[in-house]
Amino acid sequence: CEGLQKVEEEVKNSGYEFMWNEHLGFVLTCPSNLGTGLRAGVHVKIPHVSQHAEFDNILKRLRLQKRGTGGVDTEAEGGIFDISNSDRLGFSEVELIQFVIDGVNLLIEMEKQLEKKGDIAGLIPAQK
Repeated sequence: CEGLQKVEEEVKNSGYEFMWNEHLGFVLTCPSNLGTGLRAGVHVKIPHVSQHAEFDNILKRLRLQKRGTGGVDTEAEGGIFDISNSDRLGFSEVELIQFVIDGVNLLIEMEKQLEKKGDIAGLIPAQK
């Protein structure tokens, strides 16, 4: 591909080169995975919480993100979500995993409350 060759040539002219290893090939990462690179995900069925008007805000406050169980850019089916840490930089591995554990536990508590037709306003956390 001519475009790729030109980019590689410019990189080399600047005194750099793409990282390459005989065993691994080109070594690269998605910028969202810089830092620890840790993404801890849990599949959890939360049909009531996910329909709540504050669902996205709750996830943001917990420093979590959602996706479908099929991976990036998939929709959840049957209220089953892949919930994971949204941060990759600025926190230790232990802190990132603890965000997921604490957040998923709270989402489950909220789900149980909503199943009983209860209110979750008092459970919505402040920003972490």
